[in-house]
Amino acid sequence: MNDPIAILKRDHREAAAMLKTLADSKPNATRRKTTEKLVAALRQHMEIEEKLVYPLVAEKIGHDEEHEAETEHNLARDGLEKMTELVDEGGFGAAVAMVTAGIKHHVKEEETELFPKLKAKLERDQLCRAWRRRRRGKALTRDRGSSPLGQAHIRAPMGARTCLVGPGR
Repeated sequence: MNDPIAILKRDHREAAAMLKTLADSKPNATRRKTTEKLVAALRQHMEIEEKLVYPLVAEKIGHDEEHEAETEHNLARDGLEKMTELVDEGGFGAAVAMVTAGIKHHVKEEETELFPKLKAKLERDQLCRAWRRRRRGKALTRDRGSSPLGQAHIRAPMGARTCLVGPGR
């Protein structure tokens, strides 16, 4: 899969599945491990959106939309921090419910408003090229040589899915 928006949408589904697992969990090592995995994955996902997608949102759609999305990310970070603090305590379920509600709201806005508007303004190849230009100098995971053509890739937040951004892409 090399459609950047599809990659981000898939990440949303994976985060929702982890949150569901956590909502039904009991305090134990599995809960701690899943919480750590979720927090790390969402931090990377948010970093990619903030550094690569939201500047395009500001440029092509509007600064208000970018600001709202970043505010929602800050709220998610606060909630994830609280989940981490409460992972073995009472109140963890409430923290998970709050994070889940906030992320559900955020994902709905991205997938029904921001992403369609952005896709209408940019072709997929344009989006990949814009990502390539914007990621120069950014601290994002980069991998060379994982494809037969040796293109540079942006490693997607929650897995090895990539956006081909090499020459001719």
